[in-house]
Amino acid sequence: MTLALRARSLMKRYRAGFASAQSSIDALRGLDLDVADGELLGLLGPNGAGKSTFLLCAAGLLVPDSGTLEWFGRPAWPGGRPAGIAYVPERSFYHRFLTVREALEFYATLHELPGRERAARVRAALERVGMIEHAEKRISQLSRGMLQRLGIAQAVIGRPRIILLDETLSGLDPLAARDARALLRALRDEGTTIILSSHDLLSLEHLASRIVVMRNGQAHATLDPASFTGARSLVLGVEAAPLAARLLGTRWPGTRLDGEELHVPLGDAPAEHVLGDCRDLGVVVRASRVRRDDLEQRFFDLIQPPARVAEPNP
Repeated sequence: MTLALRARSLMKRYRAGFASAQSSIDALRGLDLDVADGELLGLLGPNGAGKSTFLLCAAGLLVPDSGTLEWFGRPAWPGGRPAGIAYVPERSFYHRFLTVREALEFYATLHELPGRERAARVRAALERVGMIEHAEKRISQLSRGMLQRLGIAQAVIGRPRIILLDETLSGLDPLAARDARALLRALRDEGTTIILSSHDLLSLEHLASRIVVMRNGQAHATLDPASFTGARSLVLGVEAAPLAARLLGTRWPGTRLDGEELHVPLGDAPAEHVLGDCRDLGVVVRASRVRRDDLEQRFFDLIQPPARVAEPNP
């Protein structure tokens, strides 16, 4: 497998304050992460998990305190960032007096393109992000969602090998988010490596081939979206759990005991049907919750204990 990016034991500490009263935050704590060439990798984690710091290191904009980082087998330091890496931060800043087209033409000059090709690339980027009709608008007139689209347009002008996106899909309306997902799929299918950090679980679940869950500056777990079944089950906290599992299993095949909890497959049935059978069978329910096997549930399982809503059993 060819790697687009390889990180090993990355450490990054932020320091603040004067020497006599200095505080520090460990943003990365020995992060190990591989990203395959042409892969669309999702990054997920609570605020402060280290996602943005990792992307800044991956973009060559931040040097870690220790550890190694390689782009396509080439050490990141020393030597500087290679060509073909585009980074789109959560909040991009532009000269607000420029039009959308002028801003993109300005950034296109950084790629040292001749005038005719520069104009063609700008138009192609505008079309790809659905902003061709907004090309003559001033940036000061754009909504946050449109600024996010402008950031993606800026990234694709140089036809990068790697695109790093930090919450770039946030702030988009549903139609714009759908179009952005379609664009990222197309870029992925063209062989572009994409690392997408996002709290948009739907986009990660539908786009990413792998999702790395970060926590406390480390890669806490890796999830395979293809393994999510979407199946619904009712999780019950009950008295006399082994006996309750046998009783419910006669009416709800597939009921299983996990520790002190019962997991009852629901299919399309309402949870109330199971609770009604519990009353009929004399199973005393102390707590219940519906669980769906999707990215949200897997994430909650990893990050925090599942919340339970108590339901009385009359």
